[in-house]
Amino acid sequence: QAPSATASAPSAETPAKKNKSGDTQVAALPSTNDPDELYRNSYQFILSGDYPTAEQGFRDHISRFPKDAKAADAHYWLGESLLGQQKYRDAAEIFLAASKDYPKAKKAPDMLLKLGVSLVGLKQNDVACATFNEIGKRYPDVSGTLKERIKQEKALAAC
Repeated sequence: QAPSATASAPSAETPAKKNKSGDTQVAALPSTNDPDELYRNSYQFILSGDYPTAEQGFRDHISRFPKDAKAADAHYWLGESLLGQQKYRDAAEIFLAASKDYPKAKKAPDMLLKLGVSLVGLKQNDVACATFNEIGKRYPDVSGTLKERIKQEKALAAC
């Protein structure tokens, strides 16, 4: 069973990272008690490519606001932030748990797609291919865009 998304949530609000010259830079998420603001701020870090800070923000959102309307999306973006850091096992665990916890979420088919992508990153192509095939079975009405993406990922995985 996959551990919960909050199992290893960092406690610090400002993760440190090294810049090219080796100096430590700190990316900070503004402290807020508003789940929408925390979600938006975390999503901005996804857009800017700061995946460690996005990861911290979405873990914080999930742990502090587990019943929020955006909980399923927060899990999805947490998984994306992990994929962006090539943390394939962690990403796979998040996408697997989220696909089980939120099977009717708008992003549920995308969660399965990203689970498959994570499995390819772990060199588990057979399981990834089965996961890609499962998307159409569970969600036959997915968009043409997502169907095309599934086809591309299946080709990359040599399904």
